[in-house]
Amino acid sequence: MGRRYYCDFCDKSFADNPTHRKNHLKGVQHQRNRKAHYDSFRNPEIVLQDELSKRPCKNFLSTGMCNFMDNCKFSHLTDERKADLERIVKEKQKVREDKTRALEDKDPEKTLSEWLSKKRSKTDDQDVNEVGIVSEAPLLPVYEIPPHVAQLQNPPPSVLPPPPDVLRGLSFVDWG
Repeated sequence: MGRRYYCDFCDKSFADNPTHRKNHLKGVQHQRNRKAHYDSFRNPEIVLQDELSKRPCKNFLSTGMCNFMDNCKFSHLTDERKADLERIVKEKQKVREDKTRALEDKDPEKTLSEWLSKKRSKTDDQDVNEVGIVSEAPLLPVYEIPPHVAQLQNPPPSVLPPPPDVLRGLSFVDWG
């Protein structure tokens, strides 16, 4: 039995050869399924804006069906779907406003002091004064080994941090 091509959009499989695949990919049903799949990921704000700019489809309003389906140039937006889209858009706008408000409310001095206190707790061997200047103690990076790497019996040397005595003996060259 030869190879088979499976189309995720259409949930169909067929013999995999160039002509069958080309015919399937150009088919109306495949094009509709593909468009419906990617339309499900569209931004609700854009969907609402597009649908509100169109006039309502008379055929869809009277019968609940439209022969043109997704290719119809009129809107098939129901009142429930419109309310859902408006609610989603308002929630997204509220989240966006809350984020910007939170960024505006943050005091840079406060965030700096928070960061310095976290850094101070991580590096016990370095002495950081209140201005944020590090004392003359040698600057050594702090490494945190992920737990799944620490569980390995013989991890490769490339994933382990270098020993501190190797870093202390390095002479740094000015670049530029």
